[in-house]
Amino acid sequence: MPSFEDLPFELVSEILSIAAELNANDPDTVTYSYGLTQAPRPLQNKTYIQKYVRGRVPTDVLRWNSVDAIRQVNARWHHWALSHALKELYIRRWQGGETWMKRNFDNSPAVTHLPVVYQNPYKSVRCTAKLFHDYPWLAQHVRKIWFNGIYRFDTIGNVFDILENCINVRTVTIPWTALRYGDLKDWGNVLSFPRLTSLELLAVPLKSQVCAMPKSQVDTTVLQRSLNFHNLRRLKIFGDSNLQPITDDDLVFMSHTATNLEEILITNVSTITARGIASLISASRNTLKLLEFIPLAKGGFEPSQSTAQEEDLHICNLLASCPRLQDLAVTLPSACPDLFTSPTVDWHETVRIRVGSTGVDNLEALLESARTLLEQHRRRGNDGLDIEIAVGPYIFETKARLVHGSYKEAKIVSEMQWAPIELPSVKGPYGYTGLYGGGMKGEWSCISERDFLEAVRSGLVHLDS
Repeated sequence: MPSFEDLPFELVSEILSIAAELNANDPDTVTYSYGLTQAPRPLQNKTYIQKYVRGRVPTDVLRWNSVDAIRQVNARWHHWALSHALKELYIRRWQGGETWMKRNFDNSPAVTHLPVVYQNPYKSVRCTAKLFHDYPWLAQHVRKIWFNGIYRFDTIGNVFDILENCINVRTVTIPWTALRYGDLKDWGNVLSFPRLTSLELLAVPLKSQVCAMPKSQVDTTVLQRSLNFHNLRRLKIFGDSNLQPITDDDLVFMSHTATNLEEILITNVSTITARGIASLISASRNTLKLLEFIPLAKGGFEPSQSTAQEEDLHICNLLASCPRLQDLAVTLPSACPDLFTSPTVDWHETVRIRVGSTGVDNLEALLESARTLLEQHRRRGNDGLDIEIAVGPYIFETKARLVHGSYKEAKIVSEMQWAPIELPSVKGPYGYTGLYGGGMKGEWSCISERDFLEAVRSGLVHLDS
């Protein structure tokens, strides 16, 4: 008689996935971690210790717990359970106090004193590295891995130790310091993984004590060697740092072999300019589908200012010549109508362009060129395309011929003689809902493009203010 094991593996896998999801959503499943308030020290006033919710249990831990029973059935199910539990890993440095499960609190007596407990913050990281070294077949189940909080020169080696046998990984999110402290052997091994297509580099500011250490300034210059980024399809760089940040030169070295990128996402980075982006675009011009370059400054709340050297760099024709580019949100030091003169571009939805500096005549020509492109796409049936152009603190909605911004100061300067028809606006300084920085809700409104350009020419509104 046929048994459950005689079913096709695809069907068995689907059934086990449903069972694991039901286990994860079971009301008795522990989904939050709990901690204790600080214990009183000797000779201090007595304080009451209370338990509190610290946060959600990580998703990879929930997946592991959800297949705990499935792993014990037979070898086939055990293998499936490992693949399900280890497909995505979140490796982080330990922070905070002890974690407890809720049922331990419910069954425990009142606590009056707790000793001071110290735990090596990198203990779990090193244990993971040892586990994958002793049992490399476990690491082969990993498909996506994210490292967080492991930035120092003396701990970055643990990152490469964990990655050493993850030969089937698809996406790696890694600290930017791996580019400074990793050697040619480490990076050569990671980039040799046949299924690795996505690389994310995350940067954060570090403490001044860490930056002041002599070993923190070490740079292996691994990017200047024979690294091969040919297999990558997606490159993401996010965040600023005060220690050896990623720069244009790093992107130039990457572009020598990164010739098949389909997605480039560089956000909240003030040390990368249009020069570095241009090198990546040129290298992957025939494959690029998504480009997002938003170099925000001041913690991600303001657009970074372009330098005089950047303003001499012109990449409008380069962007217009990418045959497969569909999604575009980019900050340019300067722009001209050539950006919208190619009728063969395959842009979709809303294209967002921020221009560092421009004159009113060039801006007017830029808007008309954008509308011409929109009309060409409308005739071809692509009516969903829209273009937003941001200049200074203003956003131009080209299809609706509206300009979003704050016009209170302009009306005060004109002694309320300039009073255009205003409509409510919910757009922020880069075209998204809401406001960045200290802007107040309700400050922004939108006026007609004609009224705005007249105000610019009369000196009531300044594009760079």
